[in-house]
Amino acid sequence: MENINEFLGLPKSCFINTRMPKKAFTDNPEFELKKEEKAILKEEIDNIYFEYSLKPLILNISKYEDDNVRYEEIEIFKIKINNENKYNKVCEFIQKYIQYPMLIIIEHNNTIKINAAIKKINKVDNSKLVIDEMIYTDWINKDAVTEKEIDFLKSLSISKFNTNNLFTVYEGYINSIKSFIVAKYKDEFEVKSIDKVSKDIEILDKITKLENEVIGLRNNIKKETNIGSKVELNVKIKKIEKEIESLKYTLK
Repeated sequence: MENINEFLGLPKSCFINTRMPKKAFTDNPEFELKKEEKAILKEEIDNIYFEYSLKPLILNISKYEDDNVRYEEIEIFKIKINNENKYNKVCEFIQKYIQYPMLIIIEHNNTIKINAAIKKINKVDNSKLVIDEMIYTDWINKDAVTEKEIDFLKSLSISKFNTNNLFTVYEGYINSIKSFIVAKYKDEFEVKSIDKVSKDIEILDKITKLENEVIGLRNNIKKETNIGSKVELNVKIKKIEKEIESLKYTLK
């Protein structure tokens, strides 16, 4: 896979492809970066590219606003990072200061990860947006893309979305990303309904919680000296693992 842009299906009129200097953040008096944020910008980010700007006039798609959300423009950034384990810190930083709904394509070596964020209108200062939820795909190896990953990337084409307004477009991005997340235990990818995706996300969260519980119980076994107690903990683990497998099956 050469470039993820080929899957987005966006017109050339939306293509910006401008490198953003780090001083666009450090020298902006409105941002007031904290010490740790300056460190993230300096140490964790290699470069930032403003790839696409999705505006009503260019796309002939209406903006959208209600009491909770504002969609005047959607921006797509591509960011190369130095440490793959710091992707969340980088995305949180960028999503915080760019006051538009965004897609961030994170690059590290030959892998990419896609981030989206649901932002709500700040109730204290309604001129600003605040992050309500951060959403990430797993890492995708550009040199060994699976058929499932290709199908997911194809689902990000704007031609697949409801283009009634910019909110429904971004909702399309969110739903495709979440559909990919819940396809974790499947060999194939399909875009699910928003309601079905929400239910599957709850199941995934429950699986994660149970897996963490198993890790905790295994650690307790290592510390336990009483044979009877070890047996009891093992029985609990087996029971939880059975529940995990049952939940995974519902996602297939």
